[in-house]
Amino acid sequence: MTNRYRALLFVPILFLAALPAHAATTTPLTLSVKSITIVKAPPTCEVRSTKRVMTSGSVTEIVWESKNATSMTGLTRDEKVWPTKGRQRVAIAFLGKHEFPMTFEGPGGRTTCVAKVFVHPKKDR
Repeated sequence: MTNRYRALLFVPILFLAALPAHAATTTPLTLSVKSITIVKAPPTCEVRSTKRVMTSGSVTEIVWESKNATSMTGLTRDEKVWPTKGRQRVAIAFLGKHEFPMTFEGPGGRTTCVAKVFVHPKKDR
């Protein structure tokens, strides 16, 4: 046993022995609870593209998963409601940076996560 572990074993004993003598004669504390509010956990999400960089016209999959969510919107512009876990194939022809923000909603609130893809031109042969 090393000295470091020996010191850790003796520390709790020293704290217990250091209690003041009048500690046993203190007045007990009474606690009254009038109401309890349960706060629902907000949704968490993980969103990604299977290809972060791709050529124009290629296909990638947007993959998402969430906890504490009941719905997801944002993968398409029509505000369609999607399941809270899934994958969708997407072909992108336009060059540049593309973002797919997805908003997950549940009893505890809403959270948005974003999948990002960069599309560059096809190389001429």
